[in-house]
Amino acid sequence: MLLTTIDVINREKLVEAADVRGLLGLLISDGSLVPYRTPGGGYIQLTLTAGASESAFLEEKVKEFRQFINTKAQIVPYRTTPRANGKTTPILRFRVSTNKLRPVYNLLYPIGERQLTQTTLDLLGAQAAAWAWAEGAKLKKDGSAMLSRIGSVREEAYLFSQWLEMLSGASSVLSDDYVRPRLLFDPVQTRKIQDVLIKYAPKSRQHLFKGDQWDDCSISSARTELQLGKGQIGIERKKETSLVRNL
Repeated sequence: MLLTTIDVINREKLVEAADVRGLLGLLISDGSLVPYRTPGGGYIQLTLTAGASESAFLEEKVKEFRQFINTKAQIVPYRTTPRANGKTTPILRFRVSTNKLRPVYNLLYPIGERQLTQTTLDLLGAQAAAWAWAEGAKLKKDGSAMLSRIGSVREEAYLFSQWLEMLSGASSVLSDDYVRPRLLFDPVQTRKIQDVLIKYAPKSRQHLFKGDQWDDCSISSARTELQLGKGQIGIERKKETSLVRNL
């Protein structure tokens, strides 16, 4: 007897609470979640993207994702939608769809738009903070740091700052020089948060936890760069169908 997509969705087992926390921590500062409706109830589509120079970090995130949700979906080369001048950008993309992401979506998109809330932050700990630091931290030559991807508005950034200080003891100030909020850490506070979070640091971004003055995107994966070099860009531009079957 053939199983329909609806049957597959209905049989999916919801993730455990601990796995929801793990996924939340991974996606707190990255990823796009989009809901789709089907006759069987629908699913959530997750998309993670990266440039070629960030390939190793993307691979780490996908490996972490598979600790919570097993999937056959792979990182693939892709070209962005053409800009006004007709040019496109080659990137790497990981995309998977499953209703198992529903509780994560509900927490990260409580009103249908991405929003950082105290409810979500209260569920997360140092592991999530390390992913956020790896995703958005930029180190300066004087030992200070700036952290982006901390919400869309000042209120969210303030919550994020308080959460990081509670976890690490490191305080920060909110910058007024950018459209999207950023947190500024002086050298002492930067070292403090690095010392607390380094045990949770992704391998490809450990330099952000050690004070090394490296390019944040300097560590790449030879395997994924090889895909780009072989001209495999665009193989995913075919008309896409539901990716629920990737699971």
